[in-house]
Amino acid sequence: MGVRIALSLQDTELLRARHFNNRLKASFRPKADKHLKMSRISVYVKESYKELTQKVSWPSWNQLQSSAIVVMVASVILAAIIFLMDFVFRHLVTTIYNLLY
Repeated sequence: MGVRIALSLQDTELLRARHFNNRLKASFRPKADKHLKMSRISVYVKESYKELTQKVSWPSWNQLQSSAIVVMVASVILAAIIFLMDFVFRHLVTTIYNLLY
């Protein structure tokens, strides 16, 4: 279950402008500056926080509980099927070995 985030027109224009400016600056600058790297990291952290708090749609408590119950029930069913297959296979192999030896 993924979260889709649609960018607004303002966000896409901002990304285009930022991309163009970064390419333009990169062509004139011989080395990356440490301050520029740190500012990129801080911008990344700020944008990530903004995205997680404002743009991501988090499930409600009831949705979270129902999803957890579905996962637990599916896990128990899968564990029971694997246990049953192991039990049958073990007895089948034991029977074949006893017949041969």
